Amino acid sequence: MVNKKTKTEAKSGGDQVKNPFFKKVFFFILLLAVLLTAVSQLLPFSGFNKPISAKTYIALPDRKPLPVVILEQAGKGQVSTATFKGKWHMLLFGYTFCPDVCPVELSTLHHMMDNLRQRLPAEQLPQIVFVSVDPERDTADRLAQYVKHFDADFIGMTGKNTDLTQLGMPFGIAWMKQLNPNSPATDKNYLVSHATTIILSNPDAKVTGLFPAKHVANEMADAYQTIIQKEGN
Repeated sequence: MVNKKTKTEAKSGGDQVKNPFFKKVFFFILLLAVLLTAVSQLLPFSGFNKPISAKTYIALPDRKPLPVVILEQAGKGQVSTATFKGKWHMLLFGYTFCPDVCPVELSTLHHMMDNLRQRLPAEQLPQIVFVSVDPERDTADRLAQYVKHFDADFIGMTGKNTDLTQLGMPFGIAWMKQLNPNSPATDKNYLVSHATTIILSNPDAKVTGLFPAKHVANEMADAYQTIIQKEGN
């Protein structure tokens, strides 16, 4: 009797496994698990197709080429902006003696880059370029040391005043020397009032748009990823 009961139960269990209803339930559960895994991975990127706020980024539909000028970079000497082709670039204008604004801006860009490094492969990351508008005091070597305090991948450049003006002026980047009220009036003691708008150029070395102040790291990272996805880069 025991053996017959066991055989009966085993047969009953086998029939349940072979039952099409149970197969459908098993397949549905498996499909649901796969979908939940995919959704959980895509959730952090779900907002990237939303329109970008003009407070974060202003697109320039005319796509002007980045002006070709000669700048100086530590370890490389004179560098033409024509060599920016092949990679996205963000250009921030400032100077190393800046008491407050530039350190805040560079720190924000560092946090933006840390955010993007978690999302994008290295070849899609932008090159951050800190362009000094104070060539009288900012040497290429000083710039290199300065930017590395904020991020190891940042580069610093400067150049002749005429080249700097030619690079920044078409995009509303302006600056002006001012006396430093906290220091004796000498040729070397001055402040530079300057715009903090950030220029974004694409791998064709054309300016796609501007990041106006005030800059927020996470918002800039979201905007940048949306931009390069639309551009197909």
